[in-house]
This record gives sequence, structure tokens and C-alpha cells, in this order.
Amino acid sequence: MADWVLAAAGIGVAVWQLTPTLAAMDDLGARLASLRWGWLGMGVACATASLVAYGELQRLLLVAGGNRLRPATVQAVNFVANAFAQTVPSAGATAGAAYTVAALRRRGVDTGLSLWATTVAGALSASVLLAAAPYALAFDGLLDWWSATGLACVVTLLLGAAAWLVDRPASLAWVSRRTVSVVRRLPIVRHRGWAVAGPQAVGRIFARIARLRPRAREYAGFAAVAALSWMLDLWSLACCGLAVAGSVPWPAVVVGYLAVQASIGLQLTPNGAGPAETALLAALTTGGLAAPAAAIAVLLYRGASWLLPTAAGWVTFLAVAHHDR
Repeated sequence: MADWVLAAAGIGVAVWQLTPTLAAMDDLGARLASLRWGWLGMGVACATASLVAYGELQRLLLVAGGNRLRPATVQAVNFVANAFAQTVPSAGATAGAAYTVAALRRRGVDTGLSLWATTVAGALSASVLLAAAPYALAFDGLLDWWSATGLACVVTLLLGAAAWLVDRPASLAWVSRRTVSVVRRLPIVRHRGWAVAGPQAVGRIFARIARLRPRAREYAGFAAVAALSWMLDLWSLACCGLAVAGSVPWPAVVVGYLAVQASIGLQLTPNGAGPAETALLAALTTGGLAAPAAAIAVLLYRGASWLLPTAAGWVTFLAVAHHDR
């Protein structure tokens, strides 16, 4: 209940921030009628393509593990998982990942590979954004380029060290033991077969994961697809701004985009509702975009990148559930 109260509060903050600006417009109807529909259509298409690119990343990881599910099947799982992740308060990312693993298992993917592909996709996507963030801040003038390069190198080295450590068999064995010791204390899952079976059952799953060792060239390809997903989403935001204004302040767009992703990452509310809109509106207006145009751009982008894909995911979920009966 507390999570849903927090979610409602977040949405209330978004309404509180945007409503005064929209209400102050005498020409709101005229502004909406004069939207550049080509730019808006491109924004919606890019937001959808961004989600599709993330699904393709998961499919490529599955292929690297020896499983070749049909692209349409992987995308259906991806869209539904995104709907879970963007709707459930606080634990949305966990709910989305849990659905992905369960759905892949139902489609014949073994537990180890489904866990690995889901985890690596999320971790690699986040790592690409973290490594690029210092350059985005430099683009806005908040860091100089040398400092940004140094910070990006430090982030990359730390992420690489973490990946190397987790990839060691001894580390995976330790994780399997700790996983079992924790879940045996959780009332919901402690009676599940793999938890009762002990570290051996979990160890077999992690042993399967330990055998998944794509080459460096494959990881570079994975990272490129993850970067493409982020760039498409960023371009979606820019297109939504261009739909209401002749030009957009690019440094402010980039920083506002990072602020939205940080709000989403905190998982306090569904898709960062409240903090995300507040931060993006502040970034755009500070960057020089007129408040009315900025408010409409925020609404368009959040609709294109959050509400529409989430609705598509739930429709897909209902269609899949009906098909599986």
C-alpha cells in the first residue's frame, strides 16, 4: 500500500509542476493544433524503436548462449516486461526482470541462460549510460572535457572490474550459496524446490552461467546495441521538443534526459513519475526553452516513451495470455 501511495504522490507532483504552466496558457488549444506532427511522429517512432533495440539486445544475448528464439517472441516478452517495470512502484525493474526470466523459461530457455541474458542486458545498458554520462555533462559545460574523459575512464574501469569479479567461477559459487541462505528466510519462496534443494541446485544454474563466455567482439556488439537504444530514446525527447518549438537547447535536452533516467533509476515511483517531469521541465526552461513549450514537450515525451509503450505492453500481455489458454 505504501508503494502505491508513493506512486500517487509522484504523479501528483508531476501534475502540480505542469498544471500551472499549462493553465497559464491562453493559447493552449492553438499550440496543440500547431504541433509539428512529423516531428511528433518521429518521436513516438524513436521511443518505440528504443524499446525494440533493447529487446534485440536480449535476443542477441540468448543467441550467444545457444538459444534462437524468434525475434517476435523475444519482443513480445520485452514489451510485457517493460509494462511491468514501468507500472509497478518501487520494485518495477525487479518485477520486469522476474517476468522476463519466467516467460523465457516457459518458451524453452534454461534458467541459467534466461537469468544471464536478463541480467547482462540490464547491467550492460546501465553501464553504457553511466560511461557516457560524464561526456553529456561536459557537453552542457558542467565538466571540462578532460575531467569528463577521466571520469568516464574511472567508471569504465570500475564496471569492468565488477564484471570480471562476477564472471569468476569462485565468485559465482559464493553468490549461489548466499542466494540460498537468503531465500530460505523469505516466506514466499523458501518452500520452492530449488530453495529446498540447497546450494547444489542453485550451483548448477550458476555453473551454466559460468560457461557463458561471449568473445570481446560480441560484447562490443552488445554495447553498440545498448548505445543505440539510448540514442533513439534521447532523439525521441529532442523530436518532442522540436514538435513544439523551432529549435531545442541541445545541452539542456541532454542533461534533462540524464535527470529523467536518474529519476527512473531511483524507482521511487513508476517510471520516475513526478521527479522525472520536474527535472526535465527545469532543465528545458533553464536551457532557454519557453515554459509553455517546455511543458508540452515534457508531456509529449513522457507519453511517447512511457505511457504508449506501457499500454502496448499490457495489450501484448492480454493477447499472450489469451493465446496461451
